[in-house]
Amino acid sequence: MVPRKLMDEHYDENHAPMNCALCKETIDRESWDLHKSEKCPQRMVACEYCEFELPAIDLNEHQDVCGNRTEHCQTCRKYIRLREWIGHEMQCHTNSNGSAETSRTIPEREVRPPAPVRPARPAHGSQHKRLLFTIAVTGIAVMVGSILFQRD
Repeated sequence: MVPRKLMDEHYDENHAPMNCALCKETIDRESWDLHKSEKCPQRMVACEYCEFELPAIDLNEHQDVCGNRTEHCQTCRKYIRLREWIGHEMQCHTNSNGSAETSRTIPEREVRPPAPVRPARPAHGSQHKRLLFTIAVTGIAVMVGSILFQRD
């Protein structure tokens, strides 16, 4: 007969549910590898546009406003980074009398291969403000990073 202590150790090491240290969820041992690699909302993932690592639960929101993401400009038929969008409109699409040829709103999302298709979110006034804020923060971070990590 197998001693109870050995049976308990075997169960704990091979069959007992596990607690995820990131999301605090209890996971069946058989599902553990899948949870930590694909399912845990707190696992760290990289943005496909800027490679910034953040929790998976925040990825979609970040990518919606990521300054490195591009949108297709209907006027000049080029892909423009979001962080350069307003400057692009002002520089490239202003008439000689100073009026813009197109509106200054961010165009509806057009996805070019191989980027995955995500459902478009309805436009909100606060979303435009968040976009501008994110672009500003990204610019500041790039400036600070370039100052701190200058090569001699």
